Amino acid sequence: MADEIKNEELAKNNGVESETNSTDESLNTEEQEGTKKDNVDNRIPYDRFKQKVDEANALKEKLAEIERKQEEDKRKELEEQNEYKTLYEQAKKDAEQAKQEALNIKKDALLTQAGYSQEQAKLLVKLVEGEDDEEISDSIKQLRAAIPAQDNYADPSAMNGKKDKPETVGADEVGAKVFERIKNKIF
Repeated sequence: MADEIKNEELAKNNGVESETNSTDESLNTEEQEGTKKDNVDNRIPYDRFKQKVDEANALKEKLAEIERKQEEDKRKELEEQNEYKTLYEQAKKDAEQAKQEALNIKKDALLTQAGYSQEQAKLLVKLVEGEDDEEISDSIKQLRAAIPAQDNYADPSAMNGKKDKPETVGADEVGAKVFERIKNKIF
């Protein structure tokens, strides 16, 4: 009789569980369908992506060609008008710009060789003074004294304490240890 009561209780519990399971399953499928509806497939096919990238690259090339033609036309116009002074000033400005850019690249490379990271070198290149190698290297030495380079080692862990120093040993102890080692040896 006790077994029958237990079976009835189990059946009731299973019925309740099956009702909740079916309800949970229906809710679960509704949630999944809702997320499927919300998650629209936003992926772009590779062919379409490649086509758009090619179009953008073609437009960039076209723009660069048009700008080059405009500069060439402007230069020809100035030559026709015998305004060589303007052309000379423009060429001089371009040469100065290229020289300054090369100098900055050189300073950046020397800072990187000195042990600074790329980010530090970009910031510190403005502080390096000089036009030739000797002046630049002197400036970097002064900079290293003021601003240390980035270290390439990791910080120790928080719970890793300082190593214990070995106990100082006096001459008496050293002598006693040496005597203990050699006292039983036969000469």
